[in-house]
Amino acid sequence: MNLSAPTTVKDNRSECYSVMGTSTVKEYMDFIAAVYNNRGAIAGQRDALKNSSAIKIRKRMVQDIARGTVLPPIVVGLLVSDDEFEEISEQYSRNGVIAPEYVDSLLAKGSIDNISLIDGMQRTTAIKEALETTPEINNNILRVEIWIVKKINNLLYRMLILNTGQVPWNVRRQLEVLYAPIQNRIMESMPDASIFSVDDQRRRAGSTQYQGDDVIELFMAFGSRKEKVEVKERIAEEFTRLDFIETSEKNDLLILFIDCFKILCQLDEILGSAKQQDIAHQDTDGKRFKFSSGSDLFNSQPARIGLIVALSQKIIGRPGIDKAASVQEACLSDIKNKFNNFLIELKRKKSEELHEFLSLDVLNELLSKPSSKVGDFERSFFKEAFLALIEQDFEVPSFDSCWRAY
Repeated sequence: MNLSAPTTVKDNRSECYSVMGTSTVKEYMDFIAAVYNNRGAIAGQRDALKNSSAIKIRKRMVQDIARGTVLPPIVVGLLVSDDEFEEISEQYSRNGVIAPEYVDSLLAKGSIDNISLIDGMQRTTAIKEALETTPEINNNILRVEIWIVKKINNLLYRMLILNTGQVPWNVRRQLEVLYAPIQNRIMESMPDASIFSVDDQRRRAGSTQYQGDDVIELFMAFGSRKEKVEVKERIAEEFTRLDFIETSEKNDLLILFIDCFKILCQLDEILGSAKQQDIAHQDTDGKRFKFSSGSDLFNSQPARIGLIVALSQKIIGRPGIDKAASVQEACLSDIKNKFNNFLIELKRKKSEELHEFLSLDVLNELLSKPSSKVGDFERSFFKEAFLALIEQDFEVPSFDSCWRAY
C-alpha cells in the first residue's frame, strides 16, 4: 500500500509518529487482508460485531460506502525496529516529515507480525461487504493513519483511548488488554485452572474456572491489600503511566500473588466436592440460598477477593505497613505449609462431611442481613472470615467460627 500526500505529526508523550495519508480501497484491502482475517492482529481487538445494532449500522455504512461516502480515517499500527525508528526520528528532526518513500518501504515489509488494525475493524468489514455488490468502489479514496511505534504498549494505549469506534470497550475488555502479560503469566503458572477471556463467551460451570477480568481484579486487590477496588480509577492510572507491562515491582508482586491464587484454586477444587443430598435451596420465605454447595463459595467474587486480601495482608502487611521481602517469603512459606496440612485433612472428608464442615447454613444466615451495599459488605465479611482462618493456622473444627468473625 502506498500513501498519497502523507503528513506526519509526532506524539511527544509516547514517542510515536502519526502519518496520515490516502490510499485506494483496493490497495488498502489487499494490504490489510491477512491482518483483518486475524482479527486485527492485536490482543483484545474485537471481531466484526454481530449484534443487531451493529448489523443495522454496518448495513447503512455499506450503502453509504457504495455511494462514495468518506469514512473517518482507519488507524493501522506499524511496529518497527529500533534502527528503523531511529531513522524515522532523524528524518523528522531534519525535515519535519518522514519521507513518503520510506513509509512506503516500511509498509511493503509489513506482515501480520508488525501490522495491526487498531481502529477500523467494523469499517473494514463494511468495505468488504460493499465490494461484493459494488466492485467499482475499489478505486475510491480512503483516509488511512499509520501509527508508527517501537513498543507494542503504545498500540494498546492508542486502542484504548480511541473515540472513533462505534462501540466503546467495556471495563472487562480494558482490564484484559491492559493486564494481558500478567494474565498470561498466571495462566502459564496455573495449567489446571481455566481462565476465560471476554471473547471466550464462557461462564464458570465448576471449580477452578474464572473470568479473566475477575482474576485481574484479584491481582489488583492483592496489590492494594484492600477488598474494595476502584477498577475504573486503576485503569485510568495505568493509562497515565503507560507502563503496564511488568515493572520489577509488579513482577515481584505477581510471584507472591500466583502462590496465593494457587491456594484459592486448591481450596476451590476440594470444596467443589462438598455436596449434601436433599438440602433445602430456599429459606422459609422462598428466597434461594446463595451458597448451597461447596462450589458456590468461590463462584462468588467477594469470597475470592476476601481470601486473596486476607492472604495479602498477612504476607505483605496491612495497607501502610510493608514487611521486608525476607519476612514476606517466610510468612508465605509458613502459610503454605499450614494450608497443605489443612488440605490433607479436607481430602479425608467425604462429600457430606465437607458440606457440614463448611457450615453453609450459618453463612447464608449471616449474609442475609440487610445491607445498603451488599457487595462491599460481603467483601469485608469474607476478608475477616479468611483472616480468622489464617490466624487460627487453618486449625478449625468447622468454618462456623470463621463466618462469625465479622
